[in-house]
Amino acid sequence: MKIFLTGEKGVGKSTCIQEIIKECQISVCGFMTLPFYEENKRVGFMLHALVDREINDVRFSKQKEVIPNVFNSFGVEVLKECLHYRNRFLILDEIGFLEQNEKAYLAQLKENIDAFNNIIGVLRKCDIQYIVEIKKRKDVLLLDFDKLSKNEVKTLLKMYVEDSL
Repeated sequence: MKIFLTGEKGVGKSTCIQEIIKECQISVCGFMTLPFYEENKRVGFMLHALVDREINDVRFSKQKEVIPNVFNSFGVEVLKECLHYRNRFLILDEIGFLEQNEKAYLAQLKENIDAFNNIIGVLRKCDIQYIVEIKKRKDVLLLDFDKLSKNEVKTLLKMYVEDSL
């Protein structure tokens, strides 16, 4: 099942994914989006690879400004490596607007979504073309935190994950 969580910023989408990974003990690949701190202050975000790599964390934003080509280089490398692990759940946290000009990354992202049977991801709530296309796919289930409670989303997500095991 290809399941994407959506909802307003800060509602717990990524936390929900992390809890499901731990509770269901699923094998994963893909990436998580993590905050980047300097002097105990969040100053950006980084991609954290969920595959064994020499470098697992690469910063992709400073404040609200994207660092060019991080998605086209590191993001594409991670997604290509994931294709060797199609029996795992592909984690895509978070697909948003910062990568919208990274054409190689967006092409690789589409390839990976087509290739994997089991995906858990986060989609930013916006009307960017590639996000709308993912939402409209017939093989995608969208769980919206603005329409369901965190407990309802987590219960449904856990049920779908356990059915896929």
